[in-house]
Amino acid sequence: MNAFCFLFLFGQLALSSGAINDIECTHSHHRHHARGTAYYPADDPIEGGFVDMRDHPLMTLQDYLEGRAAHVSVAMDNHAGIPYGTHVCIPELNRKYHRFIDFVVVDTGSAFYGKGYSRIDICVRNRQLSFDDTINGPLTLAFH
Repeated sequence: MNAFCFLFLFGQLALSSGAINDIECTHSHHRHHARGTAYYPADDPIEGGFVDMRDHPLMTLQDYLEGRAAHVSVAMDNHAGIPYGTHVCIPELNRKYHRFIDFVVVDTGSAFYGKGYSRIDICVRNRQLSFDDTINGPLTLAFH
């Protein structure tokens, strides 16, 4: 077995047996209830463009599910003490897609100022996908 295969299999074993792959987010230290919304990469002021607050490309939920993104970009209130790069586990979406999804806070916007942990905006591929009922509903945010 070559080194790549070994590392891949070891990584899969670690993910399947550890807290990293916990779709119910039981490993989290802090939980909050929030209202979810969706946004998508677009060249207009409401959606905010194609990059996050540090000029990195936005990563959509669909790209993550297709294995083309390392995480899913989310926006939250950056005045609430949530640092850029904070990982968030959302059990409702993990259950919907039957897998762990790595959401990472990398964006913000004026709609989030003063909302604290009560609002989250999840990056999706396009406008049509932004109407998803699960995303646009009550969500549990588990921070780790």
